[in-house]
Amino acid sequence: MTKHRAFLAAAAAAAVAGLTACSGISDAFERVHSESFETRADAASGWVGVAAPTWLPDDATQIRSTATLDETHAVIAFRGGEPGGCTLGERTSLPFDGRYGGFAEGSELPDEVLRCGSYEVHETTDGWLAWFTATEPGETPAP
Repeated sequence: MTKHRAFLAAAAAAAVAGLTACSGISDAFERVHSESFETRADAASGWVGVAAPTWLPDDATQIRSTATLDETHAVIAFRGGEPGGCTLGERTSLPFDGRYGGFAEGSELPDEVLRCGSYEVHETTDGWLAWFTATEPGETPAP
C-alpha cells in the first residue's frame, strides 16, 4: 500500500507541474511569449522583446503581456489608473489574442479607444486591455 501511495503522490505532483508548464508549452506552440509582472517597476526591468510601454501608469499592477515572437502583435492587461499621454481616437484593429478577456464579440468593441503610442487601450470591467497590431511587415510597437 505504501508503494501505491508514493506512486499516487508522485503522479499528482507531476500533474501539477504539468499544468504549470502548460502555458509555456501553449505559448511555444502558438509562437508567442507571455510575461506577468506585479508592478510597473517590475515590468520596466523585465519586459521581453521590446521596451515596456511608457504610457503604462506608475500604479499599474497585475500586468500581463502576450506578444508574437516577432513582436508584430501584442496584448497587455493591467489594473491601475488611466494610461498616461494618450489621446482619444478611432479604434482601427482588434486584439489578436483573447486570453486576458476583453470582448466576446467584435460588435462589443468600442468605436473609440485611447491611442497610447502604438497601442489601442480600452478600460474593461477587470482593468485595462491594450493591443498592438502591426500595419506593415516587421513593424513593432514604439514605447
